[in-house]
Amino acid sequence: MKPNRGFVLVEILIALAILSIVLISVISGVTSSIYVISGMKNYTHAMLIARTKMNDFIIRNQRGTDLKNEPVKEYENFSVTRVTEPFDHPMLSLMGGPLASVKITNITVSWEERGKPKDYTISYIYQAR
Repeated sequence: MKPNRGFVLVEILIALAILSIVLISVISGVTSSIYVISGMKNYTHAMLIARTKMNDFIIRNQRGTDLKNEPVKEYENFSVTRVTEPFDHPMLSLMGGPLASVKITNITVSWEERGKPKDYTISYIYQAR
């Protein structure tokens, strides 16, 4: 009976080692998932902000001054940049006429995520009036 006592202790130690390895992998997976979910939440906020700002710009008949890193009131740590410039494309210059006055507006939403700068940009191409 004496030789079996030490064997049970070794079995328990091996089981604990296997359990700790499994738990470490599960915790690592959960942590990674939380980072991904947080990143997607910020990305979704950026898309909503950009779309809202673009809709406002379109409703105002594509008028308004350019914006440079304007903070967003509703979303802390997010800022918006809007730039409108002439849109040069070889096909448009071949057509000439009224299509020559085409503009592009880019709206970029910027934020910082885990110490790294991130941004999301949408564009709108339209004929200037």
